[in-house]
Amino acid sequence: MPNVRHRARIAAMQTLYELDLTDHPLEPTLERRIADEALSAEGADFARRIARGAWELRHEIDAIIEQAAPHWPLYQMPPIEKAILRLAIWELLYNKHDPAPMKAVINEAVELGKHFGGANSGRFINGVLGTVVKTRLA
Repeated sequence: MPNVRHRARIAAMQTLYELDLTDHPLEPTLERRIADEALSAEGADFARRIARGAWELRHEIDAIIEQAAPHWPLYQMPPIEKAILRLAIWELLYNKHDPAPMKAVINEAVELGKHFGGANSGRFINGVLGTVVKTRLA
């Protein structure tokens, strides 16, 4: 199951990244990413749920990011980090259907940041999510 969710998070993250940089519509972009990742039915359902949830609530989530990282305006933030943070914050705060453990969500986000982002992405993502957890879930 962890591998299924990891691959689903990658597809969802790539979808959010693409949507942020283009005017492509959500559904065809998401379905293409799911197909590219060759996800199982379970993985595809999870990717759809988290990508749709994070995209639909992006304005609310972006406000949370801005509060947690006041020295990094969203317009200056690398789009990949923004996509990862949107997904992770959606999972931490809004995923009521089948929530993952908080530490698992944060670890996954940090790993995605290390793999897809810049040299300091993992540390930055960890710091922002730590602040979100302290201020929103404590």
